[in-house]
Amino acid sequence: MLKLSKFLILISLVFQAQAKTLIITDSHGEGAFGGELVSLIETQGDNVSAYAVGGSTAHDWNDGLNQVWGYWEYHTGVRSIRSEKPTTPKLSTLLAKHSPNRVIIELGTNLIWRDLSALDFEKIESLMSLTHDSGAECIWVGPPDLRPKSEAQKRREIEIQHLLETLVTADKCKLIKSWDLILYPDVGGDGIHYDQIPLIGTTLAKSWARAVFERL
Repeated sequence: MLKLSKFLILISLVFQAQAKTLIITDSHGEGAFGGELVSLIETQGDNVSAYAVGGSTAHDWNDGLNQVWGYWEYHTGVRSIRSEKPTTPKLSTLLAKHSPNRVIIELGTNLIWRDLSALDFEKIESLMSLTHDSGAECIWVGPPDLRPKSEAQKRREIEIQHLLETLVTADKCKLIKSWDLILYPDVGGDGIHYDQIPLIGTTLAKSWARAVFERL
């Protein structure tokens, strides 16, 4: 039994070491969007390591801050891990661990809860610089269309899109503008998570993933 356990651990480490695509994401990645995107990338023969932390922003992936809205970790060929009170792993740590050829960063939605600051610019720039310096291709997947509940959030949604269009330039990272690829319905759901829209949410989330995959 002990030999079997050691063998399984070895297999897990091998799969993680061979990962070619690294994905870091917020709660969108925990649900149908994340699962579908991973599956599509694997059809190309890529090994994938994905980390999704609910509520996370670029701050968390730079500094390893705690979050409390759920966690999903996945590696090709290895059983996925879910937790409700994770600590966000640092991107620098994940780059050293996996040595990926490509890094997909799906972040931005959670900036809608507060006014943007110079520190937000700095943290986004930092994630791109870490990826660029590692030698990996950088792809930033911006947040999808949302249905903000207040005028302040409606304003911030536009500001977030403009921020990413300004910062995520071709010499640093490729930007995929998810807000142009899918529309949040006028009714149903929480205005943020597509999975929570009754009946059609999962279908919409997977459709978004396919649209992103076509632009990788």
